Amino acid sequence: MSLLWLFPAGFIALAALLLPLLIHLARRSEQRIIDFAALRWLSAKPRPRRRIRFDEWPLLLLRLLLLALLAVLLARPALTGVADTQARVAVLPGLDVAAAQAAVAATDAQWLWLAPGFPRIDKNSAPTPSQPIASLLRELDASLPADAPLTVVVPTVLDGLDAQRVQLSRAVRWQVIEQASATSTATVPPAPRLQIRHDAVGSQGLRYLNALASAWNAAKPDTAGDDAAFTDTQALHLWLSAKPLPASVLAELQAGSPLLVDARTPVPADAQRTPLWRDAAGTLVLEQISSAQGQWLRWAAPLQASTLPVLLEADFPAQLRAIVQPPNTPRRALAAGMQPQAGAAAYPQAATELSHWLLLAIALLFLLERWLASAPRRRGPP
Repeated sequence: MSLLWLFPAGFIALAALLLPLLIHLARRSEQRIIDFAALRWLSAKPRPRRRIRFDEWPLLLLRLLLLALLAVLLARPALTGVADTQARVAVLPGLDVAAAQAAVAATDAQWLWLAPGFPRIDKNSAPTPSQPIASLLRELDASLPADAPLTVVVPTVLDGLDAQRVQLSRAVRWQVIEQASATSTATVPPAPRLQIRHDAVGSQGLRYLNALASAWNAAKPDTAGDDAAFTDTQALHLWLSAKPLPASVLAELQAGSPLLVDARTPVPADAQRTPLWRDAAGTLVLEQISSAQGQWLRWAAPLQASTLPVLLEADFPAQLRAIVQPPNTPRRALAAGMQPQAGAAAYPQAATELSHWLLLAIALLFLLERWLASAPRRRGPP
């Protein structure tokens, strides 16, 4: 354990120690003129020399000490390496606290909600889960001292998980109680509806897109000429034309609407091309176009079986849907198999500030100073 100063510039306030010294030096006892007989015949004596003298030393020292503590408070003293071995028990919101306390025999532990801010468990209602449990576990592990034991109480099924088990800097006691998770399961989004705008050449690929919609169990594609506008912002837009993208389509790109264009569609000069999909033979099927106008997908060849043999493969609908509508990452699993692993590097602990103790000492010294300054013995005789 060592002492450090978070704001050493606060010691500049020690210059205020001159203030009580000047006040005590300038203070003089009250002098009264008393009339008495003339002393003209008495010989004059030399006047005594003035010497620096401080009256009421206890009050002066108390005021100096009070100002010194204020300067120390501004410098923000803190302690590092403070030992803290108190056990913590984190309970996932939505669980019965009584059942958790019955399952975990830890009477001297500090009980916390596994929620943002980690509030203490009291008579108030439980907070609403608004953050993935994996993120909360890492944050709690980083905020706790290295020697503090941690117990986590979770239901049978967990939501909000990562693609792998959480790794923490300490071994965690993982307590699973038989209670369903309060969060609902994630639903699989429906297949996107196809909205196609095409010219005469692009219409030759409509039969493949109709078969694609049938494989996706999606609604029948909305097809029209390349002079018609896109009307459904939630659909997958396909531009099968050699004309440049209209301004209305570029505006929808800025709003995030998905777009898949023909291989004949002109590409901006500043576009950056990123290959996304190659078939088994290594032939490019789909690429991503990124430019100042937006980001969209582009077929590498016309929609014909002769130029894109992948159109006839059985897994073509599944592979295309995985690109235009990526599946959600699995975030639900049985809690029994998701106990956090140990082995992560320990996090540096924040210093423990001593401000509350200094404020208490300053308040007590101020009361003592006021008592000494207003004591009856300083008022003089009546």
